[in-house]
Amino acid sequence: MNFLPKVIFTHVKDNQTKIGHICQTVYEAINKKKRILILVQNEEAAKYIDSLLWRFPEESFLPHSYANKPTKENIVVTTINSQNLNQAAILLNLSPSTTPIFNHFEEIHELYDETSPPKVENSKLKIKSYQSLALNIIEK
Repeated sequence: MNFLPKVIFTHVKDNQTKIGHICQTVYEAINKKKRILILVQNEEAAKYIDSLLWRFPEESFLPHSYANKPTKENIVVTTINSQNLNQAAILLNLSPSTTPIFNHFEEIHELYDETSPPKVENSKLKIKSYQSLALNIIEK
């Protein structure tokens, strides 16, 4: 399917806020009965997110899988940015670049990372990239 997704940038000023937002975004997707794909930069980041989703929220955990090939899982962590591996409606993009398959998702969630000047600049570049595609951008 091809969509013009809404892109939601959430401002985060510290790592604890990042962790909270990641878990909240995944939890909300599952509550909406939507599949979510979590795109990360590398294996190290994938392992971190994997362990995070098994530990948080504290009262439960978010069952998920790590995949680099198509799957039917509801929550998938991947380093592959060229495929919507689980036919997700929602992308949580934790990688430093935008995805070339943006139109495969209804929503794209991004962090507007304010933890360092280079990360702020990268967030601004991502916004410009999405604006050049005429996508609806929401900042929180």
